[in-house]
Amino acid sequence: MCLFVLQTPMKKTKALIGDAGATFVNAFTVTPLCCPSRSSVLTGRYPHNHEVRNNSLSGNCSSLQWQKGPEAEAFPVYLNKLKYQTFFAGKYLNQYGKKEAGDVGHIPPGWDQWHALVGNSQYYNYTLSVNAKEEKHGDSYEKDYLTDLITNRSLNFLDNRSPQHPFFLMLSPPAPHSPWTAAPQYQKEFGDVKAPRDGSFDKPGKDKHWLLRQPINPMPSKTLDYLDNAYRRRWQTLLSVDDMVELLLKKLDSIKELDNTYIFYTSDNGYHTGQFSLPIDKRQLYEFDIRVPLMVLCKLSKSAKRLSYNIPSEMYVDKFEQSL
Repeated sequence: MCLFVLQTPMKKTKALIGDAGATFVNAFTVTPLCCPSRSSVLTGRYPHNHEVRNNSLSGNCSSLQWQKGPEAEAFPVYLNKLKYQTFFAGKYLNQYGKKEAGDVGHIPPGWDQWHALVGNSQYYNYTLSVNAKEEKHGDSYEKDYLTDLITNRSLNFLDNRSPQHPFFLMLSPPAPHSPWTAAPQYQKEFGDVKAPRDGSFDKPGKDKHWLLRQPINPMPSKTLDYLDNAYRRRWQTLLSVDDMVELLLKKLDSIKELDNTYIFYTSDNGYHTGQFSLPIDKRQLYEFDIRVPLMVLCKLSKSAKRLSYNIPSEMYVDKFEQSL
């Protein structure tokens, strides 16, 4: 007899958003790569329309061309016009804050409060653009751990917002992106967890597309050990994200805004962990790299749903038609 116990690092998030709201079981990104995917989230456009091709400046990631074009028409611009108080914290685009991309002084239009990571994912020893001013961080957990910093600053924003206007927060923690640095209290969790061995795990791709015919099969034992260690560490980093969700919802409840707020939980890409002997990464044009979680909590009253802050739906219809 075999007993399987379902584990997840996102238990509170699943309970507070997914179980209490809606869980979309078939959610996919337009691309498995960070910067083009995030650019699509911000603009509502496919990559062939916003023209961000990869994570480099030459690939249009946070380039001056991007800033003059798609970024100037991203959804925060329209929220700002409708008097929303907007707040961003965390990873924006991979090349954001680089000197060739406008340096830390560049704040994308539409954002009132701006706490953006310069460059790619880090948990310690990073630089932020805080409302266009450089802010350097070290390796102190209490002061610098980025996931917790994002949480704390978002809670502070909610405390200091104007109750006369609606608000929008976009929180973008690095977890579970490498380098997979968990908070100290979580670094020994999930000690027995391994990457799931089901489905296409470590299966040969002989009859598949050429991309799946490249990996060594079966995977060497050292590769399996590395994969399992990375899987555990990714889960460990997500425990702080789970705490973030819990604290944010508690704050919304305490300020009497939980029943007046839409909450979305998702990601910018999926990840493969041994499927068809692909050890770890993304970038592939297959379901395991483009499938993402999507949970939505909506406890709004009927009147609040009907008003929806008077956002004209034709605005989004026009944008959608332009993106086709």
